[in-house]
Amino acid sequence: MISSAYKRSLVIGSVLLLLAFYLMSTRTQIKQFSGKVMGTTYHVSYVATPLGQPVDAISKLVHDRLHDIDLRMSTYREDSELMKFNRSPVGQPVKLSKDIVEMFEVSRRISELSAGGYDVTVGPLVNLWGFGPSTNDLKNKPDSDSAADSAESVKGPVFIQWMLNNYPGEIPTKTAIDAAKAKVGYHYVTADVENSTLEKSKPVFIDLSSIAKGYGVDQAAKALKNAGIDNFMVEVGGEIKVSGRKADGSDWRLAVRGPDLAAGHPVAIVSLDNKGMATSGDYLNYFEIKGKRYSHTINPKTGYPEANRLAEVAVISDTVEEADGLATMFMVLGDKKGLELANREGIAAYFTYHHDGGFKSVASTAFKPYLVE
Repeated sequence: MISSAYKRSLVIGSVLLLLAFYLMSTRTQIKQFSGKVMGTTYHVSYVATPLGQPVDAISKLVHDRLHDIDLRMSTYREDSELMKFNRSPVGQPVKLSKDIVEMFEVSRRISELSAGGYDVTVGPLVNLWGFGPSTNDLKNKPDSDSAADSAESVKGPVFIQWMLNNYPGEIPTKTAIDAAKAKVGYHYVTADVENSTLEKSKPVFIDLSSIAKGYGVDQAAKALKNAGIDNFMVEVGGEIKVSGRKADGSDWRLAVRGPDLAAGHPVAIVSLDNKGMATSGDYLNYFEIKGKRYSHTINPKTGYPEANRLAEVAVISDTVEEADGLATMFMVLGDKKGLELANREGIAAYFTYHHDGGFKSVASTAFKPYLVE
């Protein structure tokens, strides 16, 4: 016969075991996954409990969302929606996905803000200078599940050779530059958001690469939110979105990487919650001819790679899509005009520029509250 004391000990033991199991099941931890898409890599860290959805399931949600954007918006795929528009006749409305049309409208507002310094129709000039998917070289590009996935393997010898072949062996002639400039102009494209169409009045070439990666980060963040995950950090090719807190309850702190990558020291640290940050720099994609560096940031007004003293700019915004486009815009405007515009419009921007063989940095008024001393 079991004594009452023994029964009580069994009950207490069971309660303690259940309590321990409950505490373990509710203890939060950081889970992570990564992948390749949109011409670069992505990394996701999020806070979850051991009994939450499997990491593989969350990873698939994010990858599928990013891969879909890549398939529809890549200029490295001849069958993408965007490339179908680029090949479409002048004067013909083209039905496109709603988000592509809305993204063009976001880019148009940034173009107007910069008086044309930023322009997603700069594609003909980008291609001319060898920084885009020229028609002749597309068919010779290394095979991949997506063209952007191929672009990610930039360290691979096959893709490096393809990119080097794409870069011009000499500076394009003024005649060629003027001919390409004649096909550039965001105002030659009319967006009908209600009917989800774009129509061009000149044979322009839209390249959303300066804004689509940021949009991808926003969409990955939405996928996590829809899965019930509120505390996370999403990074795609250096563009970042954070939400909530880390597992220990502390803020997400991010490094503004800085142009002097070899030194290994970030130029600044920021603390963010439910914000996105995008960075653009003259050291990320360039080539040299006769000792002179030509950056991938093309000024649509001059037709030449921008050569002001600005080395890098980081922008913080509610959406990474907007931050991505603004960062590119500021690289064209330069640190002086850029800082003036950022302060006038209340944009959080951090400019790092070349100075006496080194670098100096300056923050706009709206950026300063995010800085960690």
